[in-house]
Amino acid sequence: MAYQIMNTSLTQTRALLERQQLLNQQQQKRLARKIHDEISQKMTLLALQLSLTSSESSPPEDWGKDCKAWASLVMELGQSLREITGELQPRIVDEFGLTNALRWFAQSSAKDICCYCTVIAPDDNISVEPFAANELFGMCREIVSDIFVAAGVARVEIELAETDGTVCLHLRANDDALGQQRIAEEALEAIAINERLLCLDGMAELSYSADTGSVVTLSVPAHQSMACAVC
Repeated sequence: MAYQIMNTSLTQTRALLERQQLLNQQQQKRLARKIHDEISQKMTLLALQLSLTSSESSPPEDWGKDCKAWASLVMELGQSLREITGELQPRIVDEFGLTNALRWFAQSSAKDICCYCTVIAPDDNISVEPFAANELFGMCREIVSDIFVAAGVARVEIELAETDGTVCLHLRANDDALGQQRIAEEALEAIAINERLLCLDGMAELSYSADTGSVVTLSVPAHQSMACAVC
């Protein structure tokens, strides 16, 4: 009997490690694609522009305009690097918890991505595994910046709640600017939201109504001790 329990625990532990490994691989692919799209291409463009300008015998007439464009491109590269660094090591979640990390994101989003966010969350800590908390925070940032903002949403409501052993993160596009435009499932698939949540035993739900607009709900199991998780 004891052998069977131990064998079951080892099997479940291996399955958990395999899911985490798969999630890490998906994150590496996503970051590699982001580095290529947002950094490598811009650096190539900047290098080409500088090379063409340096080959001229005298500065062009619009030299000042070119310098401003290059400075803007460098600022964009710096922002992309900060975002990628944050995804690689989101220390704010580990140090201050998921709720405070979301509130920090809401405050900084107006400046960084030109989107006004509000956060609804309980004062008590949400019971969620650290690994899952980091993933939820990362997915929230990507959905807001890469999907909502890209669709023209200027106001987003972020609600974090824990009910019946499940932690839910609701992202609402509360903005009339969308009109009849709705967030499509393909947008979530592009950043592998469903696959990433599957590795956490979670799920994603996309809904829409005239009153609330588009709503993306991310759900994961609440925190369980390792002893219970492998029993």
